Amino acid sequence: MLYYYYHHYRLIFYFLILFVYETLSTTERYAHRRGDVTLGGLFPVHEYGNPREPCGAISEFRGIQRLEAMLFAIEQINNNKQLLPGIELGALIFDTCSDDNYALEQSLRFVRSRLASGTCICINTSTQESFHNDNIFGVVGATLSSVSVHVANLLRLFQLPQISYASTTPKLSEPSFDYFARTVPSDSNQARAIVDILQSLNFTYVNAIYSHGDYGEGGFREFKRLLKLSTNIDDDINLLNNKKRQQQQRICIADEQRLKRDASIYDIKIILETMLERIKSDVKARVYVLFVTKEDARKLLQAIKLFNGTYRPVLIASDAWGKESSVVINGETDDIAVGALTLELVSIQPLNFDRYFNSLKPDIINRKKYENFYDNDEQSISSRNPWFNEFWENRFGCNLTSSSSSICANYQLNETNWDSKLQFIVDATYVFAQALHTYFNCTSSTCFHVSLNYINGTKLFQLILEKTFTMPDYRQIQFNSERFVPGHYRIYNYRRSHLTSSDINASPYEYISVGEWKIGRNKNGQLNIAIDSIVWPGSNINSLSSTTTIIPISRCSVPCRVGELKQFQGDSCCWVCTPCNETSIVVDTQENEYCLPCPIGFWPTTNRTSCFKLKVTYIEILSIQALIPICLSIIGNILTLFIVILFYNKRETPIVKASGKELCFIMLAGIHLCYLMTFPILLKPHIITCIIQRLGIGLGFSMMYAALLTKTNRIARIFESTKKQGKLRPQYISPNSQVAICSCLILIQLLLSLLWLAYERPSVDLIAYDRLVTLKCHMNKYSFLFSLTYNVLLVLVCTMYAIRTRKVPENFNETKFIGFTCYTTCIIWLAFIPIYFTAYETGRYQVHIATLCITISLCATVALACLFSPKVYIILLHPEKNMRVTKQMKGQTNKSPISSKKSTNPDYTNNNQNISHDLFNNDIQSKSIGNNNNNNEKNYQPLVSKLTVTFQSIPNDYKKYDKKIKQKNKQNKSTMITTTHSKNILNNEKYQVKIKKYNHEDDDSLNSNPIQDEEGIL
Repeated sequence: MLYYYYHHYRLIFYFLILFVYETLSTTERYAHRRGDVTLGGLFPVHEYGNPREPCGAISEFRGIQRLEAMLFAIEQINNNKQLLPGIELGALIFDTCSDDNYALEQSLRFVRSRLASGTCICINTSTQESFHNDNIFGVVGATLSSVSVHVANLLRLFQLPQISYASTTPKLSEPSFDYFARTVPSDSNQARAIVDILQSLNFTYVNAIYSHGDYGEGGFREFKRLLKLSTNIDDDINLLNNKKRQQQQRICIADEQRLKRDASIYDIKIILETMLERIKSDVKARVYVLFVTKEDARKLLQAIKLFNGTYRPVLIASDAWGKESSVVINGETDDIAVGALTLELVSIQPLNFDRYFNSLKPDIINRKKYENFYDNDEQSISSRNPWFNEFWENRFGCNLTSSSSSICANYQLNETNWDSKLQFIVDATYVFAQALHTYFNCTSSTCFHVSLNYINGTKLFQLILEKTFTMPDYRQIQFNSERFVPGHYRIYNYRRSHLTSSDINASPYEYISVGEWKIGRNKNGQLNIAIDSIVWPGSNINSLSSTTTIIPISRCSVPCRVGELKQFQGDSCCWVCTPCNETSIVVDTQENEYCLPCPIGFWPTTNRTSCFKLKVTYIEILSIQALIPICLSIIGNILTLFIVILFYNKRETPIVKASGKELCFIMLAGIHLCYLMTFPILLKPHIITCIIQRLGIGLGFSMMYAALLTKTNRIARIFESTKKQGKLRPQYISPNSQVAICSCLILIQLLLSLLWLAYERPSVDLIAYDRLVTLKCHMNKYSFLFSLTYNVLLVLVCTMYAIRTRKVPENFNETKFIGFTCYTTCIIWLAFIPIYFTAYETGRYQVHIATLCITISLCATVALACLFSPKVYIILLHPEKNMRVTKQMKGQTNKSPISSKKSTNPDYTNNNQNISHDLFNNDIQSKSIGNNNNNNEKNYQPLVSKLTVTFQSIPNDYKKYDKKIKQKNKQNKSTMITTTHSKNILNNEKYQVKIKKYNHEDDDSLNSNPIQDEEGIL
């Protein structure tokens, strides 16, 4: 605020100095049309020259056409009898020469005229007035934003309303410019349009060049603000909706450069070289956004041409370039400008203005008077348009002051190219006229309470902001809260024309409309652009005229693929892509991006921005993976129950008792439990089924292998004791002892399983793999195998005992089946382990679980088949082998009697009969003594031998010793010795066969005597 007051007081002080030294000023020109009230105007009739000479060449479009548009509008207003009836509108127009200081000097005349209107008294009547005492009530202008800023700061001090037709800097919308309005939109809209264009073309890394002054600096400042604002808005949307921005990337400025005032072509070339050096080699920043004046745009094209085609940037320019044909120098920079995108405010040609302008003629001035003009006392030229003759001479290349002036004046204007701001000049003029009409309370025929000497600028400007105005073409305009009229832009593409012209001077290049941008009802910009129809500058350095329809690339980093996060490197548009895990999404925050794993049971969406819930799967009972283990389990359970029932019914038979029925039932229970484990494993996982799995699998195996180990250990100890002469039978081989040992081994496994449950609590897990979620009991893949270590130890010990007892007598061949069971079990588990881990690692959990069930069932089946099928075979198919030895012998006595007869052979006669020499009780089956021939009864022949069999009674001393043993064990235990002597019989050898009855504790012992208390017939 202090800056503005200081600036205002400085202007007043400057005004006073100019007012005092007005008589010393040089000759100046201005357009003047007398009227009851006067409307001021500021136009750049001349281009900017240099600091010494502010005014340069005549400006045909922005100067003469715009000035004539204001005069045209005033003539239309004065000819309209219903608008300001009885009041004639005048004009006082000055040239700004596109220089803010020069324009400020010219604007002081408006202030002096307003202050002196109606009250001026000329003291020296001999001196002609140096200025008109017109009643200035408003000013139309200026063109450049920098000029309007300076002029507005001056006019607001005197409450003089100002309406610009071309100044677009956002700065003029600030509250401090409270007497300034404009019929064109602010550069904030233009900057928004450029941002939308960059986003639609995916230009995320651009350079920016802007001119010195309020137009360039204000436009670029608004452009940067919108870039930052759009980024923040996108981030806020991401935080609220947790979604990634909709295909709109952040836009960053690679480099920005401000052109100094009066910058030369070589100055601009140095700036471009500096910008090129700052860009890294792997970065493609080819797009340049321009907020430059028309003059700077022309110099920029010339500077680019100095690169000799090695540098072809893509230019996106603001409306200062627009459709200006003067920006591109025909035959010099037109090939450089090919592919440029420019913005131009959409406007329509004022009705009948073309006929009005082309009918204008110059004023033929007396040559002598014109030549002696600067020598007389006149200090100004006052005519309708004092610069029109200069324009005429420049247009037709003739001289109106020469002898051929008549020829020069007879030329006819045939203008077809019109300035784009003419509509806004007419609009500003009509706004002042209609506001003044309301101010004077005018009707269509007369005005009331007219006081032309003083017009309240504050009240008039208030009417301008509040009222809706109707233009001659029936358009209605109204100023918004920022004191400008919203509008929309047309987007042009500069390229070579496809149409041929008969005019040899016509340029082969033209501006082609490729889209437009306008404000929608929701106050958001709507961009419609035909991207495919845009012609871009080619990248061929050998041909400046090369073009392409492929959208050029202007970015810092390659966009990351889906599932990759950006690790930014100092700039929000430069990053390195890092892939996330396939189960993670990419979360974008204001600071950075990071990978966020989806919860268990969820999976990332296709764009990796959110997670969706997966369908939980588990093995269904009717699936093929489940039916095979279930069938094996059912068949195994049926067979196991059959064997249990069979063994229970035959529990008093020798083969069952000799096998150790207690251990058999324990083993069958373990086999049955292993078969039953298939069902809790295949059922839908639940914490109860998980506990059953933990306890049941290990317990079933331990029941099988503990019983098997107890049996093999018993056999090994018994036969180890027989090798040691004089040793008593081993301890803890009774059935009760065996059950106790087996139970202790089982309890160890049960204790280990309970400890496992306490250490790793059972639960149900959701295992996600390859977009599948499997419901599975929580069980570490290693801990399950560790839980079976004890059972593996039991199997290995059983295998060791099976190897040690592999050479027992033939009647003890059950050890072979035990060994085969252990070998097969080891092979099954060695094959199971790789399948188990492979299925687990690959996520094939159904195969993983089915394999586990089949392996457990196979182990149970091997034990069932190898250990119990031989016994079932004898019980069902050979019941004669499952009876006491005495009964077998009685049956054989009737069939195979032994007699002593004299034979034809002096030694003996053996008719295909074999005498059994080994009379030993087997733990598996009771073998018959004597003749063991399977031939029919008819084939049996009596054995004729000279063999003498003697049954010797037990000596008395041995009986006494045996009696002591009976009393000690409280059992009836006897010993019978049978001795056979032979002389020169059976290969002339003398031998003795003894059948010895050992002490025993029960009938099921391996050492039990099946012929105790029975008659032995041999």
